[in-house]
Amino acid sequence: MFMRAAAAATTTGMIVASFAFLTGIGVGAAAIGGACLARQAMKRRNSWKDDTASMSVTEAMPDEGEPMAGANPI
Repeated sequence: MFMRAAAAATTTGMIVASFAFLTGIGVGAAAIGGACLARQAMKRRNSWKDDTASMSVTEAMPDEGEPMAGANPI
């Protein structure tokens, strides 16, 4: 009877250990996947910032400059 209980405990322990191992593998894969996605996002963001860096600072934006003729001065 003791041997049967020991075998059941060993089997249960192996199942729990395998679940813990697989959970660790899943967490590791999620961390690596998240890092890859973050790197892609940063590459896209950096290329977007490079495109806007070519704009001249002295160019007036559409909402800058002289007020419209119909504006109500307060």
